[in-house]
Amino acid sequence: MLETRHERLNALAKLNGAQRYLEIGVRNGATFTRVGVPYRVAVDPDFRLKTEKFANDQTIFHAVTSDEFFSRLAAPHGLFDLIYLDGLHTFEQTFRDFCASLAFSHPRTIWLIDDTVPVDRIAALRSQFASIVLRKLTLGKRCQWMGDVYRVVLAIHDFFPQFSLATFQGHGQTVVWREARRDFRPTWNSLTAISRASLGSMRRHMVSHFVPLKDEELLGRVASAIKDLSTVES
Repeated sequence: MLETRHERLNALAKLNGAQRYLEIGVRNGATFTRVGVPYRVAVDPDFRLKTEKFANDQTIFHAVTSDEFFSRLAAPHGLFDLIYLDGLHTFEQTFRDFCASLAFSHPRTIWLIDDTVPVDRIAALRSQFASIVLRKLTLGKRCQWMGDVYRVVLAIHDFFPQFSLATFQGHGQTVVWREARRDFRPTWNSLTAISRASLGSMRRHMVSHFVPLKDEELLGRVASAIKDLSTVES
């Protein structure tokens, strides 16, 4: 079982032999510093770790927003093999991060998007402050705030049919990779409708859109797609 974020990222990195890694939303670096990819780029406007302890010519920190990074600073780093999106937990920002990152990816790039399966309605609130306050008022023990990132999965499903998705079962992290989905049909066909999609709607489409899989099965699907791509290119 892959229990931690860095374990899942390292497992994904092995599938495509990742040499360049990008992490959006780093905070204290608990995940970033444990990812075993040679060249690593961290982006966060407010790092909570001593970046100078880890920074070198192969581990680069950008204390800026993801919007600024993609528009001004990303190009010199080349194309990334593995991209982890864990920034601001809102649909619009995370979806924009995914779209922006496409320009710095290649056919074998793998994405991991965090917090795509909220534990409950309070965790799925768009406002972190409101989520914390409501949790205290209801005397809830859970403190997770995941926002409405789940809507990003719905948007990728509807507007990027050339990509496939699967979610680590029990962990709320969705993997995205280039593999066209057969018999594709959009469900909402509207970003406005997706931006209003409820948590209940997400749950109704869990199996078909989020595709929850056990670790080995998920990794096997991604590995197979990368192998097929290599066969076609050769």
